[in-house]
Formats: sequence, structure tokens, C-alpha cells
Amino acid sequence: MSSTIRLRLNEVLIEKQMSRRQLAKQTSLRPNTVNDLCTQPIERLHISTLSALCDTLHVLIQDLLVLEINN
Repeated sequence: MSSTIRLRLNEVLIEKQMSRRQLAKQTSLRPNTVNDLCTQPIERLHISTLSALCDTLHVLIQDLLVLEINN
């Protein structure tokens, strides 16, 4: 049995009624970076990026990251 960590960024943006563009502007991340984080499986995530996302969205790390068990 293996597991995968998934970033729930797109779902959180929908819950917060915030656009990807707004998030990019508020976090100073490139719009392409935010788009990639929302749509593509990510291989790595810098702690500073995770911190900026949590601060901007007013969420905890566990609200953004989910451990999914693969069969």
C-alpha cells in the first residue's frame, strides 16, 4: 500500500471564492505557478510557498494537504 500527498489548492480557492489571479497577486507567485499548483500533480513544494498560501488563504497546512492512500 502506498500513499500520495495531494494539494487541495483549487478546492480551497473555490471555497474562499478567490481566483487564481487574485491568489498570485496576493502571494507574489507567478500566475503560471499558481495554475500549475491547481491543476498538475506536484512533485515538490517549497515551504515558503506553502506558508504564503496558508497566510493568504487564512488556512492551516492540513486544510491544503491531504494524504491519500493508494491501493
